[in-house]
Amino acid sequence: MQPIDNAVLLDEKELSQFIGDILEEARGVINPNNINLYLRDDPSLHSIIQTSIDAITGDYSIYVKPEAVNDDYTLSHELLHICVRKHVPGFIKVVQSDVVGLIGAELQGYLDHKWILAEQKRRGLVIDEMALYAGIEETIGADREKFEDNIEQILIISNILRNHPKVFELHREFFANNNPESMELAQRIMSHYPDQEVYTNYEARRITVSAIREWNSIFKEEGLTSVNLSFLISVEPVFSANQLQMKADVVLALLPYAIVDASDKTPRHVLATLADNQCCVVFSIEDNALGPLKSYMERKTLKEFLDSMNISYLLR
Repeated sequence: MQPIDNAVLLDEKELSQFIGDILEEARGVINPNNINLYLRDDPSLHSIIQTSIDAITGDYSIYVKPEAVNDDYTLSHELLHICVRKHVPGFIKVVQSDVVGLIGAELQGYLDHKWILAEQKRRGLVIDEMALYAGIEETIGADREKFEDNIEQILIISNILRNHPKVFELHREFFANNNPESMELAQRIMSHYPDQEVYTNYEARRITVSAIREWNSIFKEEGLTSVNLSFLISVEPVFSANQLQMKADVVLALLPYAIVDASDKTPRHVLATLADNQCCVVFSIEDNALGPLKSYMERKTLKEFLDSMNISYLLR
């Protein structure tokens, strides 16, 4: 990957030993791919650190503003986003890159960031959590009349509730006065999460699906009945050894034309886990192939079907 304009390779000797150790671990996680750090002093960048992944090589490029070189909190957070995959699977895939995509990314983030923050502390990093949100009351803005205009506020408060409960308590009165609906909805969504890291595949998926259902309920209460996040957000399935030996159609449901692509109006089909009606695969095939696919699911065990169709899954 060629570095972007105005970027020069960062001298890693400038990094603290704390960051150097995490960098080596992150490189081990993505080996044989590599991670390169670049110094980029560009006022147009909105964040002090920006990561990109080469679509061909899989190498990571992390662009760092000068003021972030000695910011162990921010640098370690970015690098631990790579290390987290050893501990928390990437459960979420989204069909659309709109507000649904934002919600999907946050659902994954609720799992990732809890581990990342705890790992930073386990490694001895002292974090001033209050300082992370020192300007929140000036930047979050008050709730607006339309629910759709408050989704960003709901996501911000949800993230604070999940990862920084002491920060939430400090600003609770402000949120109650300025963001009462957003705070109430954020509390509903976060009520599905335990106040701890989630380690098991089964529990992480169960909690995520439960939060998606809460979002569905909220959308329906707000009159947005056409939005079904259970189909628009795909969640990696988790199966037991016993389930893998069952016939595929006993565990999975084939739902033709479940989604219509918003950009080109193309209908898409969904495979959902029958137990919770949660999408795990979105795909497109010719109409005349749906019948044979259904018959194939009836004949094959779940493991045979998943392997033959190259569908990823996790073990319980």
